Amino acid sequence: MKKYFEIGKINLMNNFAYSGEFFLKSGFILVVLFIFVNIWKAAYAGKEIIDGFTIAMIMWYMLLTESIVTSGSTVIKEVNADIQSGGIAYQLNKPYSYIGYYLSKSISYKALGCLITFIIGSVLVYFLVGKIDIDILTIPLVILTVILALILDFFMLLCIALVAFWFEDTTALRWIYDKILFTIGGMLVPLEIFPDWLEKTSSVLPFSFAVYQPAKLFVQFSMERFVQVAAIQIAYISIFVVIAILIYKKGIGRVNVNGG
Repeated sequence: MKKYFEIGKINLMNNFAYSGEFFLKSGFILVVLFIFVNIWKAAYAGKEIIDGFTIAMIMWYMLLTESIVTSGSTVIKEVNADIQSGGIAYQLNKPYSYIGYYLSKSISYKALGCLITFIIGSVLVYFLVGKIDIDILTIPLVILTVILALILDFFMLLCIALVAFWFEDTTALRWIYDKILFTIGGMLVPLEIFPDWLEKTSSVLPFSFAVYQPAKLFVQFSMERFVQVAAIQIAYISIFVVIAILIYKKGIGRVNVNGG
């Protein structure tokens, strides 16, 4: 595990050295949040609560979902490049797991992006809609679900990336995946806004556990819900780890058969 920790640490240091990208992205998200504040203010005209959310809760919810989704990951771009160039064949003799390498690298990148976006965005949201009541003792538990969400998101993206063994370029699949997160993943609006049948269906899919569930815990925490969300996140991560390993082994078999 030490080597993967070092990979993550080195990548984190590199990200700090070139942190301008994170701040630029966060600046754009401030514009998005400002626009949505005004949209929601219009929607809340004359109302205090919509589907259990005050306008302050909605905006803090959106800040966290935006922070998670826009934290970014280059795994699809990098894995596609490895496969298209044949460079993945040279990775086979490295003293570390290919999947473990990208997990360490990606999570350090995503965690930093998520943190910077949330910190910068929280200033704007606090200024525009004020604070919400949060028990400080629950924050570490919410952070845990956010970390699990980032890991789950990584493995779903990795599964998409590894399909490049057959399709070479999975950029289109990434585009579809992003739109799923925006909608039934709960990034743009809480799932409670949807019709009952769509809410119930979306809430049990893995996409909601990568976005909606941690954000919902942040603004409406309960210990029972935390235990349930964390357990299901771990279960989904385990499933996608197995899927990623199976796709990787099948794809590497194709590389070996064709001479690498």
